[in-house]
Amino acid sequence: MLERLSSLFAKEKSPLYSLKTTQQWLKQLELLDASSRCAKVHDVISDFLVSTGRPSKEGLDALLLIDDFAQEGFDALCYQYISNPRMPKELEQKLWKEIVHFARDMAETYQRFIQVDQGESFAAQIEPLMPLIWARSLHYLAVEAKWHYFRFEKSPARIWTLAHQLYRLSEISGADSNPFKLYESVSAEVTSCADEYLQLILLNTVANNNLTVRQIHTVDLWLEQWSKLLQLSRKYQPDVHHLCINLQDTNGSQKINPAEATETYRYLSLHELVRTITETIQKLEQGAAPATLGLGPEARGPGSIELLKHLEVFWTMHMRNSEIKRSERVKVSKAADVIYGLDKVCRHVRADNEKHTRQPVESKSQVDYDEIMDMRLYGFVSSRTRSKQSAPHGAAPQMFQNKLPDWVTWLIENESEGGYGAHLRLSECEWIRPGLLLGVRFDTDANWQIGIVRRLQRINDDEVYAGIQRLSTTPVAVNLYSDKLDRLENITVDEIGYTGAIDLKNLRTAMYIPHQIDGANVNTLLMHSADYAQERIYKVQAREKVFSVSLGTLLEKGTDWFWVSVNVLRQET
Repeated sequence: MLERLSSLFAKEKSPLYSLKTTQQWLKQLELLDASSRCAKVHDVISDFLVSTGRPSKEGLDALLLIDDFAQEGFDALCYQYISNPRMPKELEQKLWKEIVHFARDMAETYQRFIQVDQGESFAAQIEPLMPLIWARSLHYLAVEAKWHYFRFEKSPARIWTLAHQLYRLSEISGADSNPFKLYESVSAEVTSCADEYLQLILLNTVANNNLTVRQIHTVDLWLEQWSKLLQLSRKYQPDVHHLCINLQDTNGSQKINPAEATETYRYLSLHELVRTITETIQKLEQGAAPATLGLGPEARGPGSIELLKHLEVFWTMHMRNSEIKRSERVKVSKAADVIYGLDKVCRHVRADNEKHTRQPVESKSQVDYDEIMDMRLYGFVSSRTRSKQSAPHGAAPQMFQNKLPDWVTWLIENESEGGYGAHLRLSECEWIRPGLLLGVRFDTDANWQIGIVRRLQRINDDEVYAGIQRLSTTPVAVNLYSDKLDRLENITVDEIGYTGAIDLKNLRTAMYIPHQIDGANVNTLLMHSADYAQERIYKVQAREKVFSVSLGTLLEKGTDWFWVSVNVLRQET
């Protein structure tokens, strides 16, 4: 402590006094571990922030050198936090504070040199270094924001105010896109002020996606490359842009409102980003190694594909939502039963359909759905299915009786023409993700409606607000069959049961969703992603009717489902 106090009164002892002093001091730190090196550098930065001395060109050169030297140790400290999700709470809090305070103080130290006014001579001396100073400041602001996301917190308004100002300064100077290495000691790729700013903006868009610490960090690493695909525009183009940033606001990106457009707005397109992610997924599914696609040496195929698909769905939703005008929300307070996943939703929707339209099996021309499932599971039709088939018309299927409910209950806080907003606990819904397909009903006697999770907003560690778009209140469960795909000669050994009987082929399930596009009614299907191929022809059994249809335009896709328009070719007899 005495040594640190002495350094405050003896400027010549500070490593920020001159480059020569800095170099000698750094040699003494080389033998220390990562945490100790960062602590020593942080001490020097803290001393500088409380000192009354004016910044100098030599001091800036020394700061840049010390900052570069500290990166290896700071990265090791960050990795220690990210790679130990189950560390004791005391250690987690200690590491979190060390990292966040280091990033905050480094950004503030650079601000001293940005804001200082020492005349034209000093400004001319440091002008060539300003783009690097702005970029490093943006980098440290992004680090601080990311560590807040790890704790499910919003990034402070101070971060956004300063980030917008830094980007604006780089834009005014014309150096916003100038390429350079951020740190000579650790940076393999070049960056720019715009790249660092966009990386901060884009990571914020996924901050409330209920991702793990490791997943948030992985997305941030990928954004180091992806941010270079995008650019900010001053002029809004309705058919191109999906997000906007107000440089005078205290938030990140937001939905575009053309009526609010002013000089302070910048606009962003996600087309190239989503296209790149889609191509990367395709290459991974074809067997490419993640490292060869720029996903990092620690990326693994299955986990990378899952996360990439999540990002693809989420940013595709951003693109789609930018074209949709939201209806007014009305506050309500009511409970709703919620199920998730295409298979489970199909099963419950089918039960709704059969509850009102079930006929004796003898009157049907198609094999009963429950018989198919029994044959796949047991090789014979169970007595339970026989009893259900003989039940009076309109009776509820026994397969849904005397069972524990497979749904959760959510509190619906608001409702609009297009959907609802719900408040829920993450401990009860760890599976919640944007783009997830839901079944929702508001009464045990009501039919299941179909919805999609459009956005999540983290409230605290165990509470989240979810925005759900309603797709349909009258879905119909259907079966799909393809003459081309399901021919007898294509059946594999695995599809033959132990009795020697054919296992009735793969049962493809989907849901018919009535929809409107540009005011015109269209037929659409929600189907498994594995069953989709453009212009593929299916026979669709909807209740007692069978149609031949061809798959048309892909309207939207989730992690395991596609929503497509269909063209009805003919009705089968």
